[in-house]
Amino acid sequence: MVEVKQPGMANVTLDNSLRLFLGGKRVEVYRFGRAHTDGDIVVLFPDHRVLSAGDMFTFGDATPQLIDYAGGGSARDWTGTLDGALKLDFDQVVPGHGLVATKQEMRKFRDSTMTLRTRVHDMIAQKKSKAEIEKMLRTDFKFADLHVQRSLDGMLLELQ
Repeated sequence: MVEVKQPGMANVTLDNSLRLFLGGKRVEVYRFGRAHTDGDIVVLFPDHRVLSAGDMFTFGDATPQLIDYAGGGSARDWTGTLDGALKLDFDQVVPGHGLVATKQEMRKFRDSTMTLRTRVHDMIAQKKSKAEIEKMLRTDFKFADLHVQRSLDGMLLELQ
């Protein structure tokens, strides 16, 4: 947990990328855009071919995509953000939730995110009700109450 009263502003920031050395090891930090929130970054450990993706990638049915609209998240931008991360050279990825996964599993997650976005958009275009869209999200994408509460209204607006 972050303490509420931090001593001053951050002394290291990035626009799109940052390279640094920690303990003599090269670390690369990238921001490709919005996904779970508008602050999503990935951290690449090139010597180990490992990517840490935070909540822009979750692995397993217990942790579906959570589009945190209050935090600036975006269903529309999420796939492009994942596309940027997938261009990096890594074999394993540490998700924000779930077990360590492979780059291929992250690609499948990206495709699932595109399918989710397309399905919601199509249902809105077909004038389906909010309840019908919620049922589809719960059934097909394993959305739980938290996901519905945080994501559904925002998706209905963003994906019209």
